[in-house]
Amino acid sequence: MTEKEMINFIKCALPELKINHIQLNQTGWDNDIIIINQNIVFRFPRNNNIARSVQGEAKLLNELNKGNPVVAVPNYKILYDDSNQLKCVYYKYIRGTSLKDYGPSNLQNRAKNAKILGEFLSELHLVKTQGDNFLSVHSYDYWKDLYTSVKKDVFPFLNKIQRQDIRETFSEFLNIYSKQSFQKSIIHGDLSSSNIIYDNQKGIINGIIDFTDAQIGDPAFDFAGFYWDIGPTFTRNVLSYYNGSESVESLYDRVKNFYGLQPGFHELLHAVHNGKGVNWDVALSKFFQLNNAR
Repeated sequence: MTEKEMINFIKCALPELKINHIQLNQTGWDNDIIIINQNIVFRFPRNNNIARSVQGEAKLLNELNKGNPVVAVPNYKILYDDSNQLKCVYYKYIRGTSLKDYGPSNLQNRAKNAKILGEFLSELHLVKTQGDNFLSVHSYDYWKDLYTSVKKDVFPFLNKIQRQDIRETFSEFLNIYSKQSFQKSIIHGDLSSSNIIYDNQKGIINGIIDFTDAQIGDPAFDFAGFYWDIGPTFTRNVLSYYNGSESVESLYDRVKNFYGLQPGFHELLHAVHNGKGVNWDVALSKFFQLNNAR
């Protein structure tokens, strides 16, 4: 949808809303976002599949908000079109800055923020929802397909040693994953610094957004973003405040051996598929640094 189309829809759906300021964000993969008066966020799904995910997301957020979570999360209200199809959702703007924009390495009060994230994930992973609202996206085939894409689109740019290190990382994980029977739960599915709202005045994490990728999955996956963006020490601190059904060490093993290493491949594949130039040594430096530290 164009900005004009989205604004016209909002005006028709909420005629009492006076629009004084508009901020448009169309850089995301799944949704177009408009912030009205720096106070209300409107998210327009880009296709029907995303719209269906947003409906499940709304139910999850409703359950989370019932428990007064330790950080702010959106509380969706849904707007439908004339065919009774979900057109967009809106919620009160959560004050702060994306941690990605602020810079994960600049995160202050790390012990306090680790506690916030650990307690939030404890709450999230205990949420009970109807099973038909969410799928198990991260199957064995999902990870196998990612590996196939990496071999096809990334390996041609790498030297023999780099390819071997990545090959071993994927092979070890796929072998373990095919035999493991960890207890699954509702997970955020994309808990990267982009979706963490940070109040840089107070130096604390203030909110978690974008639950579009929420699914039934391995709870260890939700710690991957911390490991990749901030590092192993912070991830361990987050886990020290986590209360789940599985031991912290078992969760951490899966994070350090694979989940915390794989975000870089999604970034590289996105760059390759969209024709963006890549400095391969720089792009892979974090992967090899973390891989050698485990």
